[in-house]
Amino acid sequence: MINSSKPLILFFGYGSEYSLHSLYRYMCGLGDNCVEVDMLTHPNVVGELKKICGKPIIFVTSAHFLYDDRNFFYYKTHRKMISVLQVISTLRPVVSVYYPHDLKDPIKEEEMPYLPLFDLFLSPLPNLQYLEKYLPVINVGWIKCVSGHARVMPDSFNPSRAVFFTGAYQYYLNAGMDFFYQEYKPLFDAGIAVKMPLWHDNDLFEDFLRQREVKVYPSNANSIDVMKENEVMFTQALSSVNVEASGLGKKVVYIKSDILDYKSPEKELEYFENIMYVDSPSAAAILDRGSILNNIPSISYFDFVKARESIMTCFENRMVLK
Repeated sequence: MINSSKPLILFFGYGSEYSLHSLYRYMCGLGDNCVEVDMLTHPNVVGELKKICGKPIIFVTSAHFLYDDRNFFYYKTHRKMISVLQVISTLRPVVSVYYPHDLKDPIKEEEMPYLPLFDLFLSPLPNLQYLEKYLPVINVGWIKCVSGHARVMPDSFNPSRAVFFTGAYQYYLNAGMDFFYQEYKPLFDAGIAVKMPLWHDNDLFEDFLRQREVKVYPSNANSIDVMKENEVMFTQALSSVNVEASGLGKKVVYIKSDILDYKSPEKELEYFENIMYVDSPSAAAILDRGSILNNIPSISYFDFVKARESIMTCFENRMVLK
């Protein structure tokens, strides 16, 4: 039951690009009026948004601003896609808050002109203060990084203590599951596990790999928790996982690809000096673990108290001005 004396807080996103669930749960636990819309799983996105239209809303999102049914075509989802900008235009929230789901590209270049539409930027990293020229920025740490550790799989599940994080899931979904399996078979034959992002058709892809005796971590598991259980992370495609794993101080091996690397990975990830780069899955599979250096830990735990206080203070200040 929604308490009409309080603002309604809408948490909004899509699949692996929705990173706000733990904040949603935290604020629900404190009695805040919260609604969660993950467009990958919500049964009636349009109906939910219509139901809350006209209420005093705090809009909190981790989704890219411009994705909608028209320009989300590459991902071939049958789910209803509504852009962040459309939500802001239609619901006219009292406060709009952005928290990135991607540490590699927190803000895409084409999204920069739209930042002033938001009232608050909750930053996962301390090096994003330059965005203050567009809107207030509060550093609250990385939302997947919390104190304690919820074990994902038993200790005996992955003796290799190495995991391949797929950074180009849709590309391989389009190319075919067997294509993916054959390309990375050297890793799987070496006992290296795999973790997919949370996206549509995950269950089919994961079942396909398990049938071939590949060790598969659940796609809905927190990537940070998976990393904490392991020592070496194999990455690709300039994904956020590179920053997460390096920021945790893990050993990171980047598998380069002429097709998937739209920019130079060495240049894009130059801040992390100890990432090792290889040219193929075969080269990655035979690496001497002793030759891979740990990165320097740099990620901060998420501050739930600070995040909530920043959101609610922003709302209160806006209401005073009305």
